[in-house]
Amino acid sequence: MPKRPLPLNTSRFTWKSRFFPLATFLLLALNAQAQDPGLGLWTGVSVEKKFTKAFAVQVNAQTRFTEDVSLLGSYLGEVGLQYKLGKNWEVGGFYRYIGRRKWSRETQDWYYRPYHRFYGEISYEEKFWKRLKLQYRLRYQHQFRDDAEGLVVTGNYLRNKLELGYANASRFTPYVSADVFYRVGETVDQVRYRGGLSVRLTKTQSVDVFAFNDTPVGTTDPNEFVLGVTYKVRLGYKKKKASE
Repeated sequence: MPKRPLPLNTSRFTWKSRFFPLATFLLLALNAQAQDPGLGLWTGVSVEKKFTKAFAVQVNAQTRFTEDVSLLGSYLGEVGLQYKLGKNWEVGGFYRYIGRRKWSRETQDWYYRPYHRFYGEISYEEKFWKRLKLQYRLRYQHQFRDDAEGLVVTGNYLRNKLELGYANASRFTPYVSADVFYRVGETVDQVRYRGGLSVRLTKTQSVDVFAFNDTPVGTTDPNEFVLGVTYKVRLGYKKKKASE
């Protein structure tokens, strides 16, 4: 009696599509950790609501732990507007409030000093060979801190970020990026190399798991290696019917 043929498994490549991006991310993380033993942790939530096809409001919150995840180094909240200019271009403007852990000479104790950051950005996105997604973002940021004299400027930066992602049929999208920090009027003082994995949970929800290391320029001072996770919610808009 001839053997019964095995049923066709249409998901035979599923394990590859899941394992490859995860392995890539872990290799990036282990490589960065081997270069710098310090460890930080960033956790956050991001909610985006679209009101039209082009216009959206975004609200973000984040906590940043430092010194081997033993201390809350800073926390932040921000709100901003985004607007799509055609198929590939997008502009945005944001305000960020930051509470950063500092030492007070007066009280001889730690406290969280308020900082205020305003930034605007423009980004361009293009797909290549159906799978690769390349994004360039140019951001200008202006930051102040609260002092006894009032608001004091702490630095203006022009940031150039290039990100390459691999969009595929699975729920996992790996990406790598480099973000160059140019202090306006001075010089480039650091480059942020980042690797991450975006995991789609539902149509509107996803989780972004990432790792990065800030490489200083012109100094050998070590920086913490940071792991992070951000829960994201993207809400679309419902087009009103003509009868409504």
